[in-house]
Amino acid sequence: FTNNRPGTNYFQQPRTPNQLKIVSMGITITCFAFILLVQRCIIINAKSVPKFPAILIFGDSTVDTGNNNYISTIFQGNHCPYGENFPGRIPTGRFSDGKLVPDFLASMLGIKEYIPPFLQPDLSNHDLLTGVSFASAGSGYDDLTTTTTKVIPMSDQIKYFEQYILKLQLIIGEEKAQKLVSGALVVVSAGTNDFIFNFYDIPTRRHQYNITGYQDFLQSLLQNFVEDLYNLGVRNMLVAGLPPVGCLPIQITAKSPFLRKCIKEENFDAQSYNVKLATLLKQIQDALLGSNVLYSDSYHPFMHMINHPKKYGFLKTRRGCCGSGTYEAGPFCNKHRPVCKNASEYLFWDSIHPGESAYQHLSNMAMKKLRHHKLSHSKIH
Repeated sequence: FTNNRPGTNYFQQPRTPNQLKIVSMGITITCFAFILLVQRCIIINAKSVPKFPAILIFGDSTVDTGNNNYISTIFQGNHCPYGENFPGRIPTGRFSDGKLVPDFLASMLGIKEYIPPFLQPDLSNHDLLTGVSFASAGSGYDDLTTTTTKVIPMSDQIKYFEQYILKLQLIIGEEKAQKLVSGALVVVSAGTNDFIFNFYDIPTRRHQYNITGYQDFLQSLLQNFVEDLYNLGVRNMLVAGLPPVGCLPIQITAKSPFLRKCIKEENFDAQSYNVKLATLLKQIQDALLGSNVLYSDSYHPFMHMINHPKKYGFLKTRRGCCGSGTYEAGPFCNKHRPVCKNASEYLFWDSIHPGESAYQHLSNMAMKKLRHHKLSHSKIH
């Protein structure tokens, strides 16, 4: 953009009115084309994100956003250092340093930034209309899991959901409430506690079942749970499989305290459980007219983070950030225990639960699943 005179910039030269008009039109056309390109990108991205009016959550501590704050149990995360990376640096009852998968999904789906617990006493109409969590840390499909923890079993989470529907009907009427429930995204995440509390660490169920039998027993309970949701009007479900249970720091501490290696047998059990679950969910979907019941794989994304930590910015994958990272969780992860300097470098926050960084990666994988299947309330008729 220079003329023939050395050192002289073209745009600094005097121009005729016609030249100025041509340059001005060129700039205008370029800007207009750029704006159209940006708008097209926004539209394409918006279309790729499934649309749901609300998000509803059931399960255990991986998705409990604070329900255990309102029941009598020691399984609570409403004290420091939990929540140290949550906005405001406040402990909310989430078993993490920050957000959980439900929070990330709600934000990615454009619903809201955080999912409140259903038992929170000051819920607004907007909170209820856009979704809540019924999950309870320490819960599982097997009611035996909650007899010692005194938390909310999955069977009671269904009862709370029935109360929720009644609240919706009072706010927007029966017809609109039914439409909201059928259009909502429902996430179910449980099962790990069942194996830890009843089979591995406290082998109560081993007197009744071998591993195959207990897997089948749990999945029969899971099927009943999904069918109960369907009968209450739910149509879009994302059901999480088991993580690599043998790689939880608490399990490593119990069975490989010195070498700190993942417990292969427990990981193998988790994988075989997940294979069965993926098949079962497809069968359930085929049997329930108009349903979308998807399997969400957490095992392989988790193992990828463990086997390739640097790719995700992790330095530690077999210890938690809280305390020694080997046994501290719940009441043992408290203000008297030191925490690591940078939680994002740790896959786990405490000896059981992932940190916010890991939950964000898992949420990204779940969103890919939703996009791939184009799951949306618009498909419900």
